[in-house]
Amino acid sequence: MRALIIAAAVVLSIATPSSIVFAQSQNASINGETIAYEISGQGEPLVLIHGWSLNANMWQPQMTALRQKFQVINYDRRGFGKSSGGEDITWDAEDLKALLDRLNIRKAHVLGMSQGGRVALQFARRNPERVLSLMLHGSPPPDGFGVPFTGPDRPRFEEWTVLAKEQGLDAFRKSWAAHPLTEVPAGNADARRRVDALLAEYHGTRFLKPVQPSGPVPAITMDDLSRINVPTLVLIGDREVPYLQIVARALAYTIPNARLTIVPGGGHMINVIEPARYNAAVLDFLTTYNSSR
Repeated sequence: MRALIIAAAVVLSIATPSSIVFAQSQNASINGETIAYEISGQGEPLVLIHGWSLNANMWQPQMTALRQKFQVINYDRRGFGKSSGGEDITWDAEDLKALLDRLNIRKAHVLGMSQGGRVALQFARRNPERVLSLMLHGSPPPDGFGVPFTGPDRPRFEEWTVLAKEQGLDAFRKSWAAHPLTEVPAGNADARRRVDALLAEYHGTRFLKPVQPSGPVPAITMDDLSRINVPTLVLIGDREVPYLQIVARALAYTIPNARLTIVPGGGHMINVIEPARYNAAVLDFLTTYNSSR
């Protein structure tokens, strides 16, 4: 009898997302691929979108704090983590919409990190009625930004493609781990272990099994920013790479009703490096949003 009660409780929690407290690892068939996701906590829905070469595990330092106040949807984008397919950002925003439809979630707060910030912007542009608020952490610029990413802090995708094909993914991971975008302050061994573990889980599909873009989602552009009509947080670490510091200020300037928050203590991976400060910044923004309604 006790087993039946537990089983019934699990089924009920899956059927009614607003009642879910503990994480339920699940898969959904979305636009021809299998998307892995977890949903936990109670409150208004909050979607977490990971960055390039990472996966849903990047948000582990945030989960305890966020799911105390929100129903957190944390998922692997196609081509990353436990989700199938090749990397294709022209599908990501549509995949997210289909996932929220599957979960019967009509509106959500959306937090995107790095490339995930671009996905968040694309989702907000295509589905403005589905977004309660928007949070952009270390987001790259939209198309048409006008300032090229040419400094030593730029990603070296062409170089990494050759490295991965000729010397293997471990050689790429070693190079990527030494890049300014994945830099961890000296002495923070726990953050370094977390970042290295995330990079070790990257499949390298961009390099080894690239796919041609085939989705319906066009790139986000500078012209789109003025039409983002929800409260927006632009968030970076105080040691973010120089180029993305420029981008963050431009996003905060251009998007109506946007504000910039700079979290002390780390760079692009600030959520892993300084999780308590990062969580406080996100929760402060969301609390302000709720109190202003």
